[in-house]
Amino acid sequence: MAVERLIRHGATTLVVPGVIPVGCAPPVLVTFADPDPAGYDPRTGCLEAINDLAAHHNALLQDALRELQAKQHPAGAVTVVYADFFGPVIEMVTSPAKFGFEDDVLTLCCGGPGRFNYNKKVFCGDPGAIRCRDPSARLFWDGVHLTEAAYRYIAAGWLNSIESPAGSSAGAGTNGTTAPTATLEFPC
Repeated sequence: MAVERLIRHGATTLVVPGVIPVGCAPPVLVTFADPDPAGYDPRTGCLEAINDLAAHHNALLQDALRELQAKQHPAGAVTVVYADFFGPVIEMVTSPAKFGFEDDVLTLCCGGPGRFNYNKKVFCGDPGAIRCRDPSARLFWDGVHLTEAAYRYIAAGWLNSIESPAGSSAGAGTNGTTAPTATLEFPC
């Protein structure tokens, strides 16, 4: 695992991000559109099977990070932080108004003409690309990146979730392992 290589090279604090709910990403929604309406989560409009796969990936990643943290000698010498993107993005998709986003939350701010403003031949910045008036009212910027507003909400949530137990450095908490870690997660 790359994290182990970084630790061998002397890293003592690492932040490892999970993946977003990929089944909500406009390029995935267009490219892997399901003809069966049952393939979509009725709360989000996202592709359920793909989001299930992303959630499974994140669960396996968190398990691996807990195992890695538990192997550290001396205990507490390395802090591994899991940064959850999945939960916050799902919350933004299910409650866009809470974050100041427009109701068509899955539509790209900048992209080509097409469903969700996604077009695999016209990218943000290309001639013919469409750009929204207010990027702060959108979740997705260009199909690959979230908007600055979305990243700001995610980062604020992470920072607000950090706990500092007595006797540890700022930002350290516990996640059920024997070594202190900061866990930057939102409940799903």
